[in-house]
Amino acid sequence: MLVAAAITTVATGCSSFLDINTNPNSVLSASANAMLASALSTTAANYTGNNPSYNSYASWAAVYWGKSGSVSGFGEELTYNYSSSFYAGLFNNTYDNLNDYNIIQRQSATYPYHAAIARIMKVYNYQLLVDEYGDIPYTNALQGTGNVSPTYDKAADIYKDLIVQLSGAIDDINKADASVTATFTPTAVGAEDVVFAGNMQRWKQFANSLKLRILLRESQTNDATLNAYVATQMAALQTAPDGFITADVVVQPGYAQNTNQQNPLYTRYAFTPAGTASGERSFQLPTQYILNQYLINNDPRVSQLYTLGGRLVNGANAPQYVGAIPGEASSPNFNAVSAQSPILGSRFLGANNTTSSGGIFKGLSAPTVIMLLSEHLFSKAEAETRSLLSGTAKTDYENAIKASFIYFYRAGTVTNATINASTLAAATTATAGVTQYNTFMANTANANNGLVTWDANTTTVDVAAGAPARTVSKQEKIIYQKYLAMNSVASVEAWDDYRRTAFPKLPSSRQATTPGKFPTRLLYPLSEVSTNNANIPKGVDQYTKIFWDVVD
Repeated sequence: MLVAAAITTVATGCSSFLDINTNPNSVLSASANAMLASALSTTAANYTGNNPSYNSYASWAAVYWGKSGSVSGFGEELTYNYSSSFYAGLFNNTYDNLNDYNIIQRQSATYPYHAAIARIMKVYNYQLLVDEYGDIPYTNALQGTGNVSPTYDKAADIYKDLIVQLSGAIDDINKADASVTATFTPTAVGAEDVVFAGNMQRWKQFANSLKLRILLRESQTNDATLNAYVATQMAALQTAPDGFITADVVVQPGYAQNTNQQNPLYTRYAFTPAGTASGERSFQLPTQYILNQYLINNDPRVSQLYTLGGRLVNGANAPQYVGAIPGEASSPNFNAVSAQSPILGSRFLGANNTTSSGGIFKGLSAPTVIMLLSEHLFSKAEAETRSLLSGTAKTDYENAIKASFIYFYRAGTVTNATINASTLAAATTATAGVTQYNTFMANTANANNGLVTWDANTTTVDVAAGAPARTVSKQEKIIYQKYLAMNSVASVEAWDDYRRTAFPKLPSSRQATTPGKFPTRLLYPLSEVSTNNANIPKGVDQYTKIFWDVVD
């Protein structure tokens, strides 16, 4: 089985950071510094753009995407009738990637900084697995032929150890720093670090932001002992000396206009290196739900993310944003509006040449996201408003929205170094997206809109005309705007937040096997069922909740 596969390395002598080994049965030899870039690039592709990816799965589940009228299929996405083959590659590919990091971590004596990075990224990957599958092989995983049938650990236990591992990684970095003497210097991290270019301070900040993601996820259970643990860990995080991330965390291995070297999200859903539409560009379109959330709140990001579609009205094309209704019998397609094709769906924006743009599909050479700054700031604002952290929730909330505008309006040509140097404090109207953010926040139509304005506590925008206003809690406000910020880039974070908080109020597919009910997890893949069935938790289906999912 892949969980226990004896993967000891990736190939040596890579000609590019993107020449990633894809044979899990290879037993080759490479040093930590030769492996790191490809391991990080694989994580980014698995998260955002691979087939399959966490982002593509969650973009359907979280109602960002619907099926276009130009393609058939997507039955499991629309009915929620999952099988053990549905997105099975997420499980297998993530463990494959974990093996790479495990090999790097074992070289800590020679490469202590590389090993610390690997330790952090193992946490990143394990949390993805727990959040979508629940109990998984952990303690006895990654042992190769030493254990080909690893037992499953409880998801809640794994979560606690992830915090331990992140604290250990930070300590490893500090110890490596302290070990420098006149006669010994630990092997430095260089260009192979395609995230922070060897800046270990930023790796410690990323570890702290991962801690916040983990702790917030498990912060709403009815378990008093767990709630006390979260409060204690949050208090420790409050005084962490290295702080949190200050910019989007992205991977940039040198994406280029060549086969297997473009940005993976762009390649899969926008355009090929030849400039032709990718095979999946016409498979999905935005849902009417996500389009409406931007429109009803006068949010200019809608035109940055999508093209206008149209409808045939009195024999003429009436341009408007047109999306899919999940599970509808006949979805819009991308043909010109005519009597035979009266509805034109809105497309995701994306340039079909080397010119980089903003939006979701920023460009073929744009870096790949593994954590958005907006996500972190929304999480921080929520923790503050729930008294889990001290700080100014309003400031973090508004800065989170600003960070989202900057991300979606920023061109894909922005380099890794520029991204890491760019902070919200330095953002002015000369920064892409800031003018649009200022316009959005100053719009008088949103003055009393509790889904936008921090000090507004009610909203009428999502109720029928004439219906009374309803109260919007601070948590709902934060999660709602976070949902708009994660759209199709970090969709799995929005999907996990929905399962944790039940915000926003998403419409389920009309074809759902159980109407009005969303799935809560993925099923263990056929590879596990076939080779490790004795250890797989029993009685699990797509509605079995993860331990932190307690709000209906």
